[in-house]
Amino acid sequence: MRRLLKTLVELLDGTPAVYGDRRRGQSVVELALVTPILIVLIMGLVEIGWFANNFLILLETTRVGARYGTVQQGDTSPLSWNNDGSLVPNTIKNFFPADPNTDTQRIGVRDCNSVVRDARYRGFYSVLTCVMLQSMDPLDFRQGADPGGGEYPDDIVISVFALQLIDPARVPAAHRSKLAVVEMPGLTVDEAKAMPRVLVVGRYPTNANECELDDDGNPFAWDSRDPFDYLTDNVRTYDLRTEGGVPLSDVEENHIYYELLGYDPYTPGTPASLERQRGFSFVGQHYVGGAGVHCIGSEWTIAEVERLVNLPGFSLEDSSQRSKLASFGLVLVEMFWRHELLLKNPVFNPVFTILGDNTTISVWAAFPVPAVEPRIRFP
Repeated sequence: MRRLLKTLVELLDGTPAVYGDRRRGQSVVELALVTPILIVLIMGLVEIGWFANNFLILLETTRVGARYGTVQQGDTSPLSWNNDGSLVPNTIKNFFPADPNTDTQRIGVRDCNSVVRDARYRGFYSVLTCVMLQSMDPLDFRQGADPGGGEYPDDIVISVFALQLIDPARVPAAHRSKLAVVEMPGLTVDEAKAMPRVLVVGRYPTNANECELDDDGNPFAWDSRDPFDYLTDNVRTYDLRTEGGVPLSDVEENHIYYELLGYDPYTPGTPASLERQRGFSFVGQHYVGGAGVHCIGSEWTIAEVERLVNLPGFSLEDSSQRSKLASFGLVLVEMFWRHELLLKNPVFNPVFTILGDNTTISVWAAFPVPAVEPRIRFP
């Protein structure tokens, strides 16, 4: 029996081709060679799983926020938002001029306890942000200074778009040439100008929807136009009502507007009227625009949104097909979050070298918002 057990051990050990020739130590050498590779593989799998878990949690968080935005109406509609709360508070980031009249509102809409208790701070962007923060569990939203240096990039950015299907053939001739153009694959610029297309005719909040200043406070062209100025003439375009074919007097009650309320014209020589925040930013920790551009907020320009909603992946090359595109409202929720490695071992962990320890996860989700669906009519 003892001999049988000894033979079984030798077979399982895999060392003796001939039982009498015992090569003790061979398995130990093989194990010593293979173990570091196994450790690297296991640690890599752990890190990939950790990254995937965090990515999926954050992606679902943005979806929760965007879905919640689809049903907001009345006092929590984007159109009812108090613009005093749009900009990042001066107490969080010394980025905008301090304003005693608005700083209280800016802080209140970013405090979920205040949002629950006080209706003054309960609005579209504040309720979406609070729902998202609850959905992040078990991840933490970090803000302020990073102990490792600098500041955390974690941020939540929410933008709401009014998107209108515009048929150039129905636009009054006096305004047709001013229509914004969308790049369409397979079409020349002149062909694209003649095509029906979905245009951004509004972006909310209205006082935080553009990035127009560089680090030195000088204006520069980042977005191609004001989101509300799709008839690109730097005014809120209108025609006068007529009576018997004769235009009435040029007063407000006789204006027929073709653009939504919200256009904010820039006054030359007054940089303070320009915007440095694009979208509602929760803490203002995400910068956009690259070097020399110190704007915060959304990565999405109005041109990028227009390209997306005009379905670039579909072959819609004639007017009859494109005229079936829809007008609608859209909420775009973006989230930025610093991912930190779980096993911080640079010797055995190849992911440490590939990703580093300061990788920012960027995710977004978009859902329709009926509350801001535009209904612009041309004669």
